[in-house]
Amino acid sequence: MLTIKFSPVRSDKGQLTASLAGKVLTVDGIAYDLDLVPDGATVEHDVLKDLTRTGDDFELTLTLPHGTKAAYETRFPQPVEVTVDGDIAVPVYDTPSTKGRLTA
Repeated sequence: MLTIKFSPVRSDKGQLTASLAGKVLTVDGIAYDLDLVPDGATVEHDVLKDLTRTGDDFELTLTLPHGTKAAYETRFPQPVEVTVDGDIAVPVYDTPSTKGRLTA
């Protein structure tokens, strides 16, 4: 299992993307092989902050960029537990603007 905590920060970077395939975590298009971390180790990394491995379980923190109109759930995100391969649900970067749109 992979547990991801998020550290929100206001940024113009745009939406964070993440996916998992086996023990390879891809963040914003860059693949990181989690299997290289020894069991019981904690590793400091620029992207995978506070990465800890306990057996086949991993825990880490990702910086979560958000826009000026980010929702509460993005500014105060809950950890995500990943148990299956595929895209990882990441809080939305910004709330879409309704300025200039017609509403019924």
